[in-house]
Order: sequence, then structure tokens, then C-alpha cells
Amino acid sequence: MMKILDLRKIQGCYWGLALGDALGKPVEFDDISQIKSQYGPSGIQDLMNYAIWTDDTEMIIAVSRALLRMGNSETIKTLDDDRIGKTFAEEFIKWFDNPGHAPGNTCKSSVYSLIKNGAETWRNSGNNNSKGCGTAMRAAPIGIWFADSIESELPKGQGEIHKLLRKISQIQSEITHGHKGATAAALASSYSVALAINKIHPKDMIDPIERYCKNIHTDFDEAINRIRVALDKIMSGEFKTDLEALHFIGKGWVGEEAFSMALYCAIRYPLDLKECLRTAVNHSGDSDSVGCIAGSIIGAYNGIEIVPNDWVEKLAENNRIQKLLNTIKKFFNI
Repeated sequence: MMKILDLRKIQGCYWGLALGDALGKPVEFDDISQIKSQYGPSGIQDLMNYAIWTDDTEMIIAVSRALLRMGNSETIKTLDDDRIGKTFAEEFIKWFDNPGHAPGNTCKSSVYSLIKNGAETWRNSGNNNSKGCGTAMRAAPIGIWFADSIESELPKGQGEIHKLLRKISQIQSEITHGHKGATAAALASSYSVALAINKIHPKDMIDPIERYCKNIHTDFDEAINRIRVALDKIMSGEFKTDLEALHFIGKGWVGEEAFSMALYCAIRYPLDLKECLRTAVNHSGDSDSVGCIAGSIIGAYNGIEIVPNDWVEKLAENNRIQKLLNTIKKFFNI
């Protein structure tokens, strides 16, 4: 059973990720010079009216539906890998009917394989070498699902629930993406949300995430370390702007970069959702995915109180997030 106080953090996580996704959507494929030319020297600063999110939030909804079907963490413990993988695959197939704006090529091709060959072929659908950020950007609900049960294991950073979270994150990732860098990024994304719900400050997440994901792939290990370097350089004044720091970390099209850029933004602006998301989307990379992941982290850390109502009201389909949150509230009896 999840704690009653966690409901507000769940709400914060979902609204945060949807807002980050929607803020980044208009500039996803623009470099920073194009963004500044259109929106001014500070870049995009506000959601437009009737703002829409992208495939990121749509895939998060699909992952949420799969978890709702599988049950809570105690029930999921009893499920075998095939049941877990097939459930995710079935929801990804449903997602394909309404994939949202600009779905990634790897997600599309892998899910098309599932449509063609059946959800039971989930072990083969991600037979590629892609490490795109599609698995990291959709992983937040997994962190929510295991946030309560993992709490007692956090001091040691290991245990039964850590193993289960790793397995669930890996399965959902490898259904579409075969590269281990994508696996590591998906695990980091889900784990960061679990940490945030358990009141771990974003600045204190780097070490436990690094330990948890260590040796899955060196690309991820190196990207995580670039967060430390970027933070040092911004504090010393060597980097004059967050933009310099973000471009040092990466562009976000691959999973380890998207996650690391997002965590950097969460560390820099842990108590200000708008400023965090503005930083997360104004760069020459995958704006909506970095914004989505960053929003999930500080939304989960702070809870619904950090979410700006004026932005929520601008989301064209905010009723869908609210409906999902109502379902989750009823599911966990909170």
C-alpha cells in the first residue's frame, strides 16, 4: 500500500512530465539559434494555449496502463517475464493507434514488428542497436509503482525491489531498443522518480543512480559523469550559462544524454518547475524529452504544489492526465 502523502507526488510527477513535454514540443527540432530567433533571446518561456504533448506523454500513458493491468509491486513480484513483456507489448500496440506528435523511428519500427508478429514476440521486437531516448522518456511510472516498497532498501541501494525495478525497466526498454545504453537510461529515469518520491534531493541522486546503473554500458557511465563536470564548471564560472553546460552533456537524442541533461536541470532548479523546464527545453537537442524527464523528477520530488495551474489549464488534453490520476488514486486506494 502506498502512503497517503505520496498521492501529491504522483500528481506532481505526471503533471510535471506532461508540461515539460508540451513546452518542448514546438522547439523539438530547432537549434538554439532558431529558438531564439522565434521566441526571443531567452527562448521559449511559456506554454501556448491548447498546448499539446508528444509521443513521450502518450507512451507514458501506455506504460501506466500496462502497470495498472499488472497490479501493484507485490502482485508484479509473482509475474513471470513473459507476462510482463507481453502486457507492455500489448499496450505499445494500442499506443500505435494514437502515438502523439513525432514518435521516434525506433519505437515505431519495433511496435510495428509487434503488430505484425504478435505481442508474444516482444523478446525479438527490439532487435536493433538503437539507444534513442524513447525508453527513458516513458519510464517514470515504473518509479512511481515501486517508490513505496523500495524505501527500506535505499540506504544500501540494493535488495529485492531494486532487482525487480531493474527487471521491469529493462523489459519495457528492450521491447523497442536493443542497446544497453538505452536500458541504463530507462533504469535511471525510473529510479530517479522513485528516489524523488522518497525525498532524495536531485543533487543527491547522481551517486546512487551511478551505482545502480554501473557497468550496464559505458556510454551511460560517461554521460552521468558529465553532469558532475558540468556542475563544477557552472559553479566555477567556466561555463557562463546552463546552455553551455547542457551542450557539454549532450543533445538528448540518445537515452543517456536525455536523462543526464534532465537531471542537470533538476539539480539546478529543484524548487521551480517553470525555470527547470525552460532550461530543459531551450537548447539544440531533444527539447521535449529532456523537458519531460526533468519534469517527472522535480514534480515527483516536490509534489503537486510545484505545478503551475496556469500551465495546466493550457494543456489541450489535461483531462486525460486527470482521468489517469483518478484511476491511479483508486487503484492504490489513496
